[in-house]
Amino acid sequence: MTDGVAGTAAENLAKAEALRARTALAGRWYSWYLVVLGLVSAAEITLVETVFAEGFARYLVIGAWSACLVLGSWWAARRTALPIKAGSCLIAAIAVWFGAYLLLVGPLVRWQFGTELLPWAMAALGLSVPFFIAAAVSRMLR
Repeated sequence: MTDGVAGTAAENLAKAEALRARTALAGRWYSWYLVVLGLVSAAEITLVETVFAEGFARYLVIGAWSACLVLGSWWAARRTALPIKAGSCLIAAIAVWFGAYLLLVGPLVRWQFGTELLPWAMAALGLSVPFFIAAAVSRMLR
C-alpha cells in the first residue's frame, strides 16, 4: 500500500544504515580533536612548569594555550556532526585533567623534581591520559 514515495521497508532500512554510516564518518574527527587537545595541554603544562616557570613569559604561554583552546572549540563547533556524548567526554576529561594537576600531580612533581624537564614532561603526558581515554570512548560510541 505504498504510493511509490516511501519505498519498501528494506529500502528504508538501507537508506537509514547509509545515513548512520555517513553520520559516523562525519564524527570521526572528534577523537583526534581530543588527542590533540591532550597533547597541547601536556605541552602547556611542561612549558609553564619548566621552561617558563617564572616571569611574564609564563602568562604568555598560558594565553597561547587558551587561544588554542578557543580556536579549537570554535573549529569544533563548526563541524557538521558530533559523536554521541561528545560534550560529556570532553567535560569529564577536562575535569579529571585539571583536578589531578591541581590537587595531586602538580604539587607532587613540583615538590620532588622542581623545574626539571623530563619529570614534568612525563607527568604532563600522564595527565593527558583522560583526553586519550575520552577519545577512545567517543570512538566506541560512534
